[in-house]
Amino acid sequence: WVISDAKPGHLNQSLGLAEALVRLKPELSFEVKPISDRWRLLTSSKAPKLIISAGRRTHLWNWLAKLRYGAKNVVLMRPSLPYACFDLALVPEHDVPPKSVRVVATLGALNRIRPMAKLSNSRAVLVGGPSKHIDWDNTIVLNAIKRLSADYLDICVVTSRRTPVEIEDYVSSHCLGKLVRPSDVPANWLPSFLGQQEHVFVTADSVSMVYESLTAGAKVSLIELPVKMGSRVQSGLKTLIDKRWVGLISSPEVELKDNLFNESERCARLVLERSWL
Repeated sequence: WVISDAKPGHLNQSLGLAEALVRLKPELSFEVKPISDRWRLLTSSKAPKLIISAGRRTHLWNWLAKLRYGAKNVVLMRPSLPYACFDLALVPEHDVPPKSVRVVATLGALNRIRPMAKLSNSRAVLVGGPSKHIDWDNTIVLNAIKRLSADYLDICVVTSRRTPVEIEDYVSSHCLGKLVRPSDVPANWLPSFLGQQEHVFVTADSVSMVYESLTAGAKVSLIELPVKMGSRVQSGLKTLIDKRWVGLISSPEVELKDNLFNESERCARLVLERSWL
């Protein structure tokens, strides 16, 4: 079972693990169970073997369902209940998870992205926006986009709902690549687009986009921004840089790893190794 609080980001993580388990062991199947239907969560006539969830509101129901059905359970991200309530916790490394047989540190959050055949010489800029983790600077971001659009004439500039309108207007009026706004494309457009890109440049605030671009099999370079003190999320990006998963546009000569980054599949293999399914 995937227990869901209906938040897309949380469900995306849980489905990333569930779908990876099915790819590795096709005879498996899963159901998404919303916490809005709490009565059915605890009165099902068919017991699950494994329960997966992400998001604070799911933790209690994940644990109660485990007790009710005698199932193993997995929580994604740091839980609000004691770790002893879960058989396995998959916690991002930047959250400094405790040392325990019940805990596995992950590089970022899991996701559903799959690599695809790449479009030759395809490049994209993913632009985020102001965040509590960085000091956003329009000038830094626009200078990076100007440089990249000069180097790669066919580059695609993809903005987000957090992107300041001044950046979108400047990119559009100065023809700095092909501009794609969230309102221009369907909600599920980005995963397949990322899967086709050879090289993705990401503003440093867009941490989830960094991990999704890596999982898509793209070469990833950060557009650096001033980091706020004590940001654990940004320390996670530093780990990626130190391990050469991610480069910096200021240091393009650094040789990056070329093996596949896929935390969802790595964690699914760890679950299967425990013989719970």
